[in-house]
Amino acid sequence: MKNGLVLSGGGARGFAHLGVLQALDELEIHIDAISGTSAGAIAGAFYFSRHKPTEILKFIQSYRVYHWARFLWRKPGILNMEKIVQLLSNYFPETFEKLDRPLTIATTDIISGKLKYFNSGKLAPVICASACIPVLFEPIKFEGSQYVDGGLLNNFPVEPLIGKVENIIGIHVNPLGTEANHFQLKHIPDRSVTIMLDKDVREKESLCKIFIEPKALTNIGMLDLASADKIFKIGYDAAMERKAELLELR
Repeated sequence: MKNGLVLSGGGARGFAHLGVLQALDELEIHIDAISGTSAGAIAGAFYFSRHKPTEILKFIQSYRVYHWARFLWRKPGILNMEKIVQLLSNYFPETFEKLDRPLTIATTDIISGKLKYFNSGKLAPVICASACIPVLFEPIKFEGSQYVDGGLLNNFPVEPLIGKVENIIGIHVNPLGTEANHFQLKHIPDRSVTIMLDKDVREKESLCKIFIEPKALTNIGMLDLASADKIFKIGYDAAMERKAELLELR
C-alpha cells in the first residue's frame, strides 16, 4: 500500500481530522489504510464507510448526536455506551471486513492493562471502546474482556502501519503550546493530559513522511464540541499549508 494515515485521539479536537481528510480529498491524495485511536478511530471509520468529511461533520453536529453528547459531557456519573454503539451501528458496516479499506483501531484492555489493536470482527463496539473515556463511561464488554480509550496506552498508533505502507501521514491534534504563562484550575486536567501524551508522540514523529500538528488547536479544549466548525477549518488549513508535500504522494 502507498499511503497510510495515523489519526490521534483528542476529543473535540478530533474534528480537525475531518478537515484534514477534506483537504486530502480535494488534493486527490488516496489513503490506503488508517490507524487511529479514540476520535481518530471514529473519523477513520466514518471515512472508510464512504462518508464525506463534510457529511460526517454535519452528522456529528446533528441534534441526535451532537446535543446529546454535550449533555453527556456534563453528567458527573458513569455513563453507559450501549446507546452510542446502537446509534453508530446505523452508520457503519457491521464488521471491519466490510469497510472500504483497512482500518486498525487501538484500544486498552482494562483487565490486562495492555494495548490491543483491532482490524477485524465487529466494528461499532470497537469504535466505542477506543473512545470510551475511563470514569466518564463504562468499559465496553466484548470478547471476554473490557475495553476503554486506546489513548491511555497509545494515542498516536503509528505502529500498525510501519512496514505496510510506503508513506505515513501523521495527524496529531494535541499540540503542546508553551505561549501561556498561567493556566486556570479548570484547564489543568486538559493540560495535564496533553503533557502526558506529548513525549510519546515526539518519539514517533520521525516515523512519518508528513507530520501535521495544527498549532491553532492549542487553546481549544478536548471537550469544546461547540467549536466543531472552527476546529474543522483549523485541520483543513493545516493540511493545505503542506499542499506541495502532500501532492508528491499522489
